Amino acid sequence: MEPSGDSAADGQPRQVRRAPWSGRSPAAASESARSKIIDATVTCIRRNGLERTSISAIASIAGVSRPTVYAYFDTREALVSAALERAGASIAERVVAAARRRSKTAGDFAVEALIAARREFRAEPALHPISRAPADPWAANQALSEESLRIARVILQPITSYDPSLEERLDEITETLIRWLLSLLIFDSDRTSSDTKLRAYLRRSVVPAILPPAAATSSDGDQADSEPVTAHRAS
Repeated sequence: MEPSGDSAADGQPRQVRRAPWSGRSPAAASESARSKIIDATVTCIRRNGLERTSISAIASIAGVSRPTVYAYFDTREALVSAALERAGASIAERVVAAARRRSKTAGDFAVEALIAARREFRAEPALHPISRAPADPWAANQALSEESLRIARVILQPITSYDPSLEERLDEITETLIRWLLSLLIFDSDRTSSDTKLRAYLRRSVVPAILPPAAATSSDGDQADSEPVTAHRAS
């Protein structure tokens, strides 16, 4: 009699070895691998800069093959975009947290968000295209693209918790603050050489530009470290 498909040649039942179950579904494992590749891309950008970030370098850091990377991302551009989005989300969380810690008014939040964002982008310029603006005019244009402004608007949304009336002007406020941030990343001067000096400068220049007069005056007057105003009496 012919051995059945489940039997070995000697007629004994065939033992089938199964790989141990990892406890994760195939979908979860796939998402984990995708996340690992994105993290490797962020690391690669930090080390090498955006222009020298290649699929081969990413695969090496992630410990996978190039075909594995392409199994999750069709192009290098798609992968870099996902990595910058993740890095940007992390930066945004830190910027908002830092701004909230020092803010009592909407004007405070705008000023502190600019200071925190400049600090973040200067610390890791490779992680966001906005920091390439000095050498790449296209990057500056991208910083003011519809998609970039939409993302920035979400980051700046907390400003309305200090003054709900700003909701209707949030698009304009967002664009104004992005333009200021670009300027701060490109140019420096004695007025912007430290966070303290920059804070005083932004309160005098940015706050009146984005807030109603009464709110701007309140924001400027509530701060202890604003530059003092000396009154001169007529003789």
